[in-house]
Amino acid sequence: MKKRKRIILSIDGGGARGLIPVRLLRGLETKLAMRGKSAPLHRYFDLICGTSSGGLIAAGLTAPNPDHTRRGESAMTLNDLQDFFEIEARELYITNRRHWVNRALYHPFRQFNKGIQERPVEQAIKQRIGWSALSCSLTSVLLTAYDLKNRRVVSMSNNTTGRDDYYFWQAVRATTSTPSWFEPARVENLTTGDEEIMIDAASFLNDPVLAAYAEARRHGWDPKDIIILSLGTGNPIEEKHSFDEAVQWGTRGWLSPEEGTPLLSSYMHGQTASTGQYADVLFADMPGVQYIRLTADLPHLGRDLYSVRPGEALQLNHLADELLSAYDAELDKLADRMEERQDGPGF
Repeated sequence: MKKRKRIILSIDGGGARGLIPVRLLRGLETKLAMRGKSAPLHRYFDLICGTSSGGLIAAGLTAPNPDHTRRGESAMTLNDLQDFFEIEARELYITNRRHWVNRALYHPFRQFNKGIQERPVEQAIKQRIGWSALSCSLTSVLLTAYDLKNRRVVSMSNNTTGRDDYYFWQAVRATTSTPSWFEPARVENLTTGDEEIMIDAASFLNDPVLAAYAEARRHGWDPKDIIILSLGTGNPIEEKHSFDEAVQWGTRGWLSPEEGTPLLSSYMHGQTASTGQYADVLFADMPGVQYIRLTADLPHLGRDLYSVRPGEALQLNHLADELLSAYDAELDKLADRMEERQDGPGF
C-alpha cells in the first residue's frame, strides 16, 4: 500500500489579491469533488501556512467554525473567503476613505491617511473566525508576524510544544497588520499572559514557503513524503517607477498608501521573487520533495493594495482562470494523490 503524502499549502500575502489563491483553491476543491473526495478542504492538507492575506485564508480554513453545532467545519468556506475579498474588503476600504477628511482634521499629528481603519476589520474577523485558539486548529497551521516589543519573528502555530499560543482572530490581525495600512496589533499571548505588539512579516516572508518547509521538518516529516503547493498573489511587474517619481517621495511618500506604499510593495515583490528562485533550486536538490508553484504576472491594477474594484476583481478572476488552465494537468495529478487525513492535526 502506497504511503500517504504530507500535503503542505503555502499562501503568499498580497492584500486584496488574496482573491487569486482563493480561486485556485476552489479549482482544486472542484477536482477533489470530481474524484469523490468531498471532505472539508482542511482534511486533505497536513499544514496550511500563510502571510498577511494568505494568513487570513489559512486561518479561515483551519479555525473551528464558531457555530458549535457545525463541529469539524472550518470557520470560513472558500465561498466565504471569495466574498470577503470581492465584496467586504472593498466596503471596508470605501467606508474608511469616506472618513479621511475627518481624521485629517481631528488627528492631524497621527497617521490619518492610513489605508484602512482597524476596528471594523477586527469586528469582521472576530465575527467570522471566533475566539478559538490556534491550539484548537483543525489541521496544522502557521501564520507569520513580527513582534515589535520583543524584536523577533513570530511563527504562530498550533504546534505549541516549546511555542506560545494565541487567539486565531488576533493572529490574523497580527499577520495582516501592514505598516501604514494598519496600526500594529495588540496580541495576547495565551501561554505567558503577556501582551505582544505585532506587525505583518510580508516585507521578508511574503512568500512563506521556506517557513512552511521548516515547520514540516519540525514535525519530523521526511522530505520524500512532502508535496508543497505554493500559491502566489501575482507579480506586479507593471507597477514600475521612474527616478523622477521616486526622488519626490521622501520619507512620507515611501510609506504612503496614496502612493501605493512603494517601500513595502518593493520589499514584498523582491522577497517573493527571490524566494521563488531559491525554492526552485532548493527543492530540486532535495530527493523526493515535490514543489508546485502557481503564480503569474499581474496586469496594472492601481496602487491600492487592499481595494479591489469590480473591474479589478474581474481581472484577478480572469488571471486565476488562466492559471487553472495552465496548471490543469499538475492540479489533476495533485488531486489524484491527495488523501483525507485519518488522524489528528500534525501527526
